[in-house]
Amino acid sequence: MKKGGIMNARLMGELTKLRHYDTMVICDIGYPIPKGANVVDVSLTAGIPTFMQTLKAVLNEVNFAEYTVFDFMEEANKEYYDELKQIFKNQDAHEVSMDEFRELTKDANLFVRTAETRPASNIYLVSCSGDDWSVDTYGVQFDDVSK
Repeated sequence: MKKGGIMNARLMGELTKLRHYDTMVICDIGYPIPKGANVVDVSLTAGIPTFMQTLKAVLNEVNFAEYTVFDFMEEANKEYYDELKQIFKNQDAHEVSMDEFRELTKDANLFVRTAETRPASNIYLVSCSGDDWSVDTYGVQFDDVSK
Protein backbone atom coordinates (compact mmCIF):
# COMPACT_ATOMS: atom_id res chain seq x y z
CA MET A 1 0.00 0.00 0.00
CA LYS A 2 1.19 3.53 -0.78
CA LYS A 3 2.64 5.13 2.37
CA GLY A 4 2.06 8.81 1.75
CA GLY A 5 1.40 11.61 -0.66
CA ILE A 6 -1.69 11.57 -2.84
CA MET A 7 -3.83 8.55 -2.01
CA ASN A 8 -6.51 9.14 -4.65
CA ALA A 9 -5.58 6.42 -7.15
CA ARG A 10 -7.16 8.12 -10.16
CA LEU A 11 -5.50 11.47 -9.44
CA MET A 12 -2.11 9.86 -8.82
CA GLY A 13 -2.42 7.90 -12.07
CA GLU A 14 -3.29 11.00 -14.08
CA LEU A 15 -0.44 13.01 -12.54
CA THR A 16 1.97 10.21 -13.43
CA LYS A 17 0.96 10.57 -17.09
CA LEU A 18 2.00 14.25 -17.25
CA ARG A 19 5.11 14.89 -19.31
CA HIS A 20 7.23 17.92 -20.16
CA TYR A 21 4.98 20.81 -21.30
CA ASP A 22 1.75 18.99 -20.45
CA THR A 23 -0.87 21.17 -18.82
CA MET A 24 -3.33 20.87 -16.01
CA VAL A 25 -5.90 22.99 -14.25
CA ILE A 26 -6.75 22.94 -10.57
CA CYS A 27 -10.11 24.63 -10.30
CA ASP A 28 -12.73 25.67 -7.81
CA ILE A 29 -16.15 24.14 -7.44
CA GLY A 30 -17.77 26.49 -9.94
CA TYR A 31 -15.29 26.53 -12.81
CA PRO A 32 -16.91 25.62 -16.16
CA ILE A 33 -14.85 22.58 -17.14
CA PRO A 34 -15.10 21.91 -20.90
CA LYS A 35 -17.26 18.97 -21.97
CA GLY A 36 -15.23 15.89 -22.66
CA ALA A 37 -12.24 17.06 -20.59
CA ASN A 38 -10.19 14.63 -18.52
CA VAL A 39 -11.43 15.44 -15.01
CA VAL A 40 -10.56 14.09 -11.59
CA ASP A 41 -13.11 15.47 -9.13
CA VAL A 42 -11.69 15.41 -5.61
CA SER A 43 -14.53 17.41 -4.03
CA LEU A 44 -16.08 15.88 -0.94
CA THR A 45 -18.23 18.63 0.52
CA ALA A 46 -18.19 22.41 0.13
CA GLY A 47 -14.69 23.59 1.03
CA ILE A 48 -13.13 20.13 1.40
CA PRO A 49 -10.56 19.88 -0.03
CA THR A 50 -9.57 23.46 -0.65
CA PHE A 51 -7.83 24.72 -3.73
CA MET A 52 -4.64 25.32 -1.75
CA GLN A 53 -4.61 21.87 -0.12
CA THR A 54 -5.02 20.28 -3.54
CA LEU A 55 -2.37 22.47 -5.15
CA LYS A 56 0.17 21.69 -2.42
CA ALA A 57 -0.48 17.94 -2.68
CA VAL A 58 -0.02 18.11 -6.47
CA LEU A 59 3.17 20.18 -6.14
CA ASN A 60 4.63 17.46 -3.92
CA GLU A 61 4.24 15.09 -6.89
CA VAL A 62 4.90 17.14 -10.06
CA ASN A 63 7.19 20.01 -11.15
CA PHE A 64 5.75 22.99 -12.99
CA ALA A 65 7.68 25.68 -14.88
CA GLU A 66 4.85 28.18 -15.27
CA TYR A 67 1.39 29.05 -14.11
CA THR A 68 -1.51 31.29 -15.08
CA VAL A 69 -4.30 32.75 -12.95
CA PHE A 70 -7.16 35.22 -13.44
CA ASP A 71 -6.03 38.83 -13.70
CA PHE A 72 -8.50 39.72 -10.95
CA MET A 73 -7.35 37.08 -8.47
CA GLU A 74 -5.33 39.59 -6.44
CA GLU A 75 -8.48 41.61 -5.85
CA ALA A 76 -11.00 38.76 -5.52
CA ASN A 77 -8.87 36.30 -3.53
CA LYS A 78 -5.86 38.15 -2.13
CA GLU A 79 -4.96 35.46 0.43
CA TYR A 80 -4.48 32.77 -2.21
CA TYR A 81 -2.88 35.22 -4.65
CA ASP A 82 -0.27 36.18 -2.07
CA GLU A 83 0.33 32.54 -1.16
CA LEU A 84 0.90 31.65 -4.82
CA LYS A 85 3.51 34.39 -5.06
CA GLN A 86 5.30 32.82 -2.07
CA ILE A 87 5.07 29.27 -3.43
CA PHE A 88 6.11 29.96 -7.02
CA LYS A 89 9.42 31.77 -6.77
CA ASN A 90 11.07 30.65 -10.03
CA GLN A 91 8.11 29.79 -12.23
CA ASP A 92 6.93 32.05 -15.03
CA ALA A 93 3.74 33.75 -13.83
CA HIS A 94 0.92 34.99 -16.04
CA GLU A 95 -2.36 36.77 -15.32
CA VAL A 96 -5.10 36.79 -17.95
CA SER A 97 -8.78 37.65 -18.21
CA MET A 98 -11.38 35.01 -17.42
CA ASP A 99 -12.17 34.62 -21.13
CA GLU A 100 -8.47 34.18 -21.99
CA PHE A 101 -8.12 31.67 -19.14
CA ARG A 102 -11.07 29.63 -20.41
CA GLU A 103 -9.58 29.62 -23.91
CA LEU A 104 -6.12 28.69 -22.60
CA THR A 105 -7.44 25.81 -20.53
CA LYS A 106 -9.82 24.25 -23.05
CA ASP A 107 -7.24 21.67 -24.17
CA ALA A 108 -5.58 20.99 -20.79
CA ASN A 109 -4.43 17.42 -20.28
CA LEU A 110 -6.06 17.27 -16.87
CA PHE A 111 -8.58 19.15 -14.75
CA VAL A 112 -8.67 18.62 -10.99
CA ARG A 113 -11.91 19.94 -9.52
CA THR A 114 -11.69 20.87 -5.86
CA ALA A 115 -14.48 21.85 -3.47
CA GLU A 116 -13.09 25.37 -3.12
CA THR A 117 -15.78 28.02 -2.73
CA ARG A 118 -13.54 31.13 -2.72
CA PRO A 119 -13.67 33.12 -5.96
CA ALA A 120 -10.87 32.98 -8.54
CA SER A 121 -9.38 29.78 -7.10
CA ASN A 122 -8.20 28.44 -10.44
CA ILE A 123 -4.72 27.85 -11.79
CA TYR A 124 -3.35 26.62 -15.11
CA LEU A 125 -0.04 24.80 -14.75
CA VAL A 126 2.59 23.79 -17.33
CA SER A 127 4.69 20.82 -16.30
CA CYS A 128 8.42 20.47 -16.76
CA SER A 129 10.80 17.57 -16.76
CA GLY A 130 11.96 15.75 -13.68
CA ASP A 131 15.68 16.17 -14.42
CA ASP A 132 17.94 17.44 -11.63
CA TRP A 133 18.06 21.01 -12.96
CA SER A 134 14.26 21.27 -13.18
CA VAL A 135 13.78 19.80 -9.72
CA ASP A 136 16.34 22.21 -8.26
CA THR A 137 14.84 25.18 -10.11
CA TYR A 138 11.10 24.51 -9.94
CA GLY A 139 10.69 21.92 -7.20
CA VAL A 140 8.27 22.81 -4.41
CA GLN A 141 7.72 20.60 -1.38
CA PHE A 142 5.34 20.79 1.58
CA ASP A 143 5.54 18.81 4.80
CA ASP A 144 1.89 19.57 5.60
CA VAL A 145 -0.59 20.14 2.79
CA SER A 146 -3.55 20.62 5.15
CA LYS A 147 -2.73 24.28 5.83
